[in-house]
Amino acid sequence: MKNTKIPSLIPILIMTLITVVMWVSFDVYRALKSSTDAIVPTEVSLPLTPSLDQNTINQIKSRTFLNDSQIPDSIASSSPTPIIKKTPSPTTTPVASESGTTQ
Repeated sequence: MKNTKIPSLIPILIMTLITVVMWVSFDVYRALKSSTDAIVPTEVSLPLTPSLDQNTINQIKSRTFLNDSQIPDSIASSSPTPIIKKTPSPTTTPVASESGTTQ
């Protein structure tokens, strides 16, 4: 009798299938067991008041309005750009003498 060998790809596919089935099963079990009760603070769940604040609306109306021609092309940023100073490379390197002083 001839002893036939299973191709090496078949065991890998079987193990992958088992892994995927187990993974999906555990995720479904975890989703069914976990609770999804959301705690909402009372401040968030209060109804909104439909009245408008007239003082705020008047303040917005009294602000300065600029046309497109009055707005400059370049806008200055509020934070200054850091200036990177290059340190000059030394032309000579100090050499230590036997007495411990540099020449």
